[in-house]
Formats: sequence, C-alpha cells, structure tokens
Amino acid sequence: MGPFLATYLQSQRVDQALIGATLTAGGLAAVVMTPLAGAWVDRSAAKRLLLGVAVVLVLLGSAFAFTTRSPALLIASQAVAGAAGALLAAALAGLTLGLARQEGLRSQTGRNEAWSHAGNIVSALGAGVVAHLFGAPWMMAVMLAMSVGALLCVAAIRAGDIDHAAARGVDAAPRSEGQPMSPAAPEGFGDLLRHKALWLFALTCALFHLGNAAMLPLLNQRLAATQPDAAPLLWTGVAIVVAQLTMVPVALWVSRSRRWDLSAFIYLAILILPVRGLLAWAFPSVWANLPVQVLDGIAAGALGVATPLMVERYVRGSGRYNLALGLVLTCQGVGAALSAGVANGVVGREGHFGLAFAVLAGCALLALPIFVMAQRAAGRLEAPAPLRARSRVAA
Repeated sequence: MGPFLATYLQSQRVDQALIGATLTAGGLAAVVMTPLAGAWVDRSAAKRLLLGVAVVLVLLGSAFAFTTRSPALLIASQAVAGAAGALLAAALAGLTLGLARQEGLRSQTGRNEAWSHAGNIVSALGAGVVAHLFGAPWMMAVMLAMSVGALLCVAAIRAGDIDHAAARGVDAAPRSEGQPMSPAAPEGFGDLLRHKALWLFALTCALFHLGNAAMLPLLNQRLAATQPDAAPLLWTGVAIVVAQLTMVPVALWVSRSRRWDLSAFIYLAILILPVRGLLAWAFPSVWANLPVQVLDGIAAGALGVATPLMVERYVRGSGRYNLALGLVLTCQGVGAALSAGVANGVVGREGHFGLAFAVLAGCALLALPIFVMAQRAAGRLEAPAPLRARSRVAA
C-alpha cells in the first residue's frame, strides 16, 4: 500500500515533508521491530499466531492511513503497519525454514516469492481499479479480502508439520553413541556479531534499498505533481503489476538455477538499479514507467529470494537464523526508511525529481564493493560458472 499511499497523499496536496515523514515512520518502526521479531520467532512455537496477528495489524494500520489527515495519526498508522510488517516477514521466514528445512529452503523460498508476487498483482490491479472508480479509501476493501485469504491459509498449516528447531537454523548434534540426534545449542548474540560476512551483506542490502525504496513512490509523485489528469492512482497500480509480473518468473529462476550461484543474482540486482534510475530521470513520460518497473521486477525479484538464502548460508548451524535475518532486514529497513526522506528532501519545493532519481541510483553503486568484501569474508568469491566448468575440463 506504500506506493498508493504516497500517490494519494500527493494528490491531496499533503505537504511534501509530511509525506516523507509518514513513509519514513513505517520504515523506522520496521527497523526497530525487525530484530526483536526475529528473536521472538526463534523462541516461539506459536509462529502461525504471530503471522495472523501481523496480518490484522497491517490491515488496521493501512486503513487509518487512508481515512485521516491528522499528521500524528498518519505517522502512527504507518508505524503500526511497519512494525507489523516486520513481524509478518519474520514469522514467514521461520515457518518456511521450519516446514522446508535447510535442504528445501531455496526451492520453497522461490515458490513463496512467486506466489507473493502473484498476490501483489491481484491486489494491485484491484486496488488501482477500485481507487480509480470509487476513490482511494475503497482500496481497503481489496486489502480486507487479501487479509482474509491470508488468515485462511495460515489456519490450514498443520502445527505438527513445523520443525521449530530447524526453523531457527539449529544443526543436530549427537548426544552420545547410540543416542538420537538432538538440536545443538544456538550461538549467543556475541558470536553472531563475529560473522563479518553477514554484516557486510547487511550493509549491501541497506545501500541497495536506500536507492530502491523511494523510486516507485517518486515516479508516481512526479506523475501526480506534473500530470494530475493522468490518473496517477491507476498508474500506480499498473506500475506495481508490471514489476510483480516480472518478479514471478525471476523468483522461480533464482530458486531453481543450478548454473548460477546466489551471489550472481545479488550482483545482477545491484547493477540494475543505476540503470533504472537513469531511465526514470531521462524519460518523464507515463509510458516510460513500464521499462523502469520491469527492471525493478528483475532486481527486487532476485534479491527477494537470494537475501534469506544468503543469510542462511552465512550463519548455517548457528541456531540464530531468524535473528540474523532480522538484523539484515533491519539494516535493509534503515536504508528503505531513509530513502523516502532523502528523495523528498532532494525534490523539495522546486520539484527536482530528476536529481532525486540520480541520487537514488548512485546509492546502489556503493553497494557493489561492499558485497565483494562480504563474499571474500565468507570465502565464497567464486569464478563464474563457465570458467569453473572450463577449469574442471582442463583438470
């Protein structure tokens, strides 16, 4: 709902600074909640309940945002939605690992992402059409339907199918000769701090999302500011659908690829973002949003699948998977939360949208050398697949 909310507030002539503060509040609340949610999910056996509560809170927070003009309530609504979204992500990650285990995580994560993007397509189309025909507040009817569907799916998961030890990334360790395997003790938080590759990867994600998070809202804010008769709310829905349609096959590609290492998809996502920013700056036309969103779909689709898998790789056996993922998502959230403020600050009263796109694109370039260092720290900086194949033939 974030892109719709930014476009709606812009169309209502809400102060630019308040738009930035409202979007930033949700991101900052998610930042604070994310590591707490990860630690909570690591310890909790009620992951389905946590997921259901998060769905309801996201719905309520979004409903308030579209029905009030009070600055305090606008900011509070997004803070609630942001915190609930962090809990939602943590509970989903824990459930995925608990159901699929380490050996099935890559495949299941790809399926999750593909179905998530498909759901976004349906809801974005519905929300865009409903907002165009009946007004923005009616988008909540679409979101309510999606929430009910999500709760029914959560209820259908059998509690006995969830391995809560596997869900936090605990390796099994033998008790003694002839005894069954038992979960190894999880690492302490201090041990987690020594995972250098994890923290470098977290910084990579932060820089990527600093450049990425505000780009779609900014595209549609520019449309609302410069072409108010072009149905900006409807075009917001179209832009989201284009990106999500692209993400579905990309998510499946990442999860099923055996030729490319996960790191290759991270490099791809990072390198796409500057190109996307350049196109957004150079072509202000409504139709130019489409190729920009295709590139967004490739980058975000690849990163969405690869991020939890890279975290699992970096901290495998630690027993702190959800906490580690929460810490990475916290850094990612810091970048995303600052993105709207930075972008709207550059735009200012003079409407420097082009300069804002250039600034966002430049942030992604900073992520590239950081990820190289993360790979080296993990000892996983591999040659490209074709080169490895030639090396094996030569051997």
